Amino acid sequence: MIPTCFSAYYTLIPLLNEISEWSLLRKWSLSEVYRATLRTGESRIIKWGGSEMAGEAEIYQELVHPLQIKAPHIFEFIQLKGSGVFIMEDAGKRNLEQQPEPEYFLEASRELARLRVRATANLRMLPRKTIEAYSVSMSGFLQLLDDLLKSNTLEENRVLLKVEKVLPLHLEKLYQMVPTSLVHHDYHAKNLLIQEDGIMPIDWSSAYLSPHLGDLYCLITEAHTFCNLSKEDMISAYLEGTNLHINHLNWQVRIGGLCWLIKTLRWLVYGGIEIIPGSEAWIPDLLNNVENLCEELIYDSQSSPELV
Repeated sequence: MIPTCFSAYYTLIPLLNEISEWSLLRKWSLSEVYRATLRTGESRIIKWGGSEMAGEAEIYQELVHPLQIKAPHIFEFIQLKGSGVFIMEDAGKRNLEQQPEPEYFLEASRELARLRVRATANLRMLPRKTIEAYSVSMSGFLQLLDDLLKSNTLEENRVLLKVEKVLPLHLEKLYQMVPTSLVHHDYHAKNLLIQEDGIMPIDWSSAYLSPHLGDLYCLITEAHTFCNLSKEDMISAYLEGTNLHINHLNWQVRIGGLCWLIKTLRWLVYGGIEIIPGSEAWIPDLLNNVENLCEELIYDSQSSPELV
């Protein structure tokens, strides 16, 4: 039986009539993902997205594929008012969350480095309107921080007030020194498929353009949680695909982590808590991570003034 979320699309997508089996992979309030087996025996991944998740296929079409990033092929996409459905290739049966082995996390770090280099090199291929539409500027992140400090949940929060004093100078240098690239913003184990020739990132619904390296910050955190890989090991793997100095990369990871945390907290405080029940419990840990990164940036300013 066809899942309810696809009922409005049944007459619009002929392929839905060819499916013999549905297997639920993931279900949230704003998205549902299924592996669909066709009568031919082939399989497809079919994803429904509601509200802010409805336009994910457009991100594949406007950002990911034009930048020549390794990603699933999109076969079909239809968007109705308030929701969208797209059909893509079944690019892998297992992800890093299901098979959290050290070598896969290290390869995910290498893939991220390749992804960033490729996106920066191919950015010139995007129309200016697309770049402007998907870019998050330095002032954009400072506005997100200001929004948090004015929110009912985190108004005048001590940690965020400290960040407000430290972050602008570091962000200014980041945007001056580091070229714009593609940020996945959900570069987590659940979204990294294991393939014979490496790792393929999926679920680009939150992607945008910015110099920051919050994706590596998130991956480092999960690599330690899942298989006790050190930050140093993950940084070394990333460096294989770049010509960065290790101190500069560590600095980028700290700023990127703050950018990711600020954007995530902003989403939670202004609606995310209602979308994901219980997610308000994440906020204290996120703030603790914010404070740790802020202290590290203060130390950077004192010990390595050439960075800032």
